[in-house]
Amino acid sequence: MKWYEIIIKTTGEAQEAICEMFSSIGSGGVSIEDPDDIRKEILKEGSLDYADDEFINSLGEDVIIRAYFSGDRNIFELESLIREKLKFINNFLNIGEGYAGFSEVDDEDWSTSWKKYYKPFHLTDRLVVKPTWESYEKKDREIVIQLDPGMAFGTGTHETTSMCAVLLEKYIKHDDIVIDVGCGTGILSIIASKLGALNVTAIDIDQVAVNITKENCKINNVENIHAVKGVLNDIDKSKAHVIVANIIANVVIDLSYSIIEYLKNDGLFITSGIIKERKQEVIDEYEKKGFSVEEVKENGEWVAIVFKCPSSL
Repeated sequence: MKWYEIIIKTTGEAQEAICEMFSSIGSGGVSIEDPDDIRKEILKEGSLDYADDEFINSLGEDVIIRAYFSGDRNIFELESLIREKLKFINNFLNIGEGYAGFSEVDDEDWSTSWKKYYKPFHLTDRLVVKPTWESYEKKDREIVIQLDPGMAFGTGTHETTSMCAVLLEKYIKHDDIVIDVGCGTGILSIIASKLGALNVTAIDIDQVAVNITKENCKINNVENIHAVKGVLNDIDKSKAHVIVANIIANVVIDLSYSIIEYLKNDGLFITSGIIKERKQEVIDEYEKKGFSVEEVKENGEWVAIVFKCPSSL
């Protein structure tokens, strides 16, 4: 099968928004090459990889996003749509160079080649993410999450996902009811389940993400996660102890108008996908609606925030 490979050269702050955009217009999958991630891995203490200064400097600064669309799409209409979407995103985030062209590729050229770079890793001291095709020997009290990302966004390597994982580990209590908005691969839903949540509702606007979440739940032998396509307002207003959303700032702000209807008194909203420049804007919106800030974490250009729902509504 032939695919169109769309290439975007962008910035770290815009990569998540652009990936979400590709998902919303029907991309069959994305791959991301972030030079900062490569540098961190090479320079990490104990790394088995070696590279000289010339190679490290040659990596450049651009984040390269490759998005794949079925070959039966009208490429000229697709290009026009992508340029329009990027222009909109650029109103809020610096997208860098942006659209850098397209090429035609075969299915096997992209669908599995990225797997060789995806190895088991620790999100926290206890939480370990293991690709399904890799072996890993569990140690002591570790919780191992097996993951096959497929064509959904969310391998756990991004700063926003790792911060959400750390916060879930800190705040989830046994028998909590949890909602995961924008579940992607289901990684945060599965973490919540394995940390003791009674049940988890996983929501995503992308049916591919919902299907992959369901598959990853089977792989991890968790049966208390209900994955559905849609947005928060599409599900019943049953009250959760914790809602987690690793999405972009605009959607986080939009959620402020309805999320209180889904949280118990003193319930927690754990959110990330927010760039530093928009941190205060998000905080202001939630404080206007009676939420208090329980905790703020920062990693690179990204922010994660824990909001507490008002105790009386």
